[in-house]
Amino acid sequence: MSNEKQKMTVFKNDRHEDVASIIFAGLVVLFVLGYMAFIVPTVKVKASQDGKLISVAVEKGAQVKKGDTIYTLEVVEKKWKDNVMEEKVVTRDVSIKANGKVLEVPGKPGSVVKKGKDTIIILDHEKGTLP
Repeated sequence: MSNEKQKMTVFKNDRHEDVASIIFAGLVVLFVLGYMAFIVPTVKVKASQDGKLISVAVEKGAQVKKGDTIYTLEVVEKKWKDNVMEEKVVTRDVSIKANGKVLEVPGKPGSVVKKGKDTIIILDHEKGTLP
């Protein structure tokens, strides 16, 4: 009988175990990215900030490219200055981050939107790209 302590592992040493875990993590990342790029059919573009939707620059059926302005929000910026809260109303143009075709435009100009809650545009993104 051996005096060495028995380990409960299928690997020869810890280095092999570390390599196996890195390979597994890489495969999981590839699976998730592949799913997002090829299987996810549509992307719901939601409000990026709380505010008022001023305009929607795209229409149903329009093709959009990465960097195109898709809507404009009117937001209130709050900032502390000399122990006083200053509020300033600014407009922000929001651009798209993926190529695709606009399927629907549920956002209506003049409506109040909440960050991450209200869908402004539903987009069919270009297959093979990440939304």
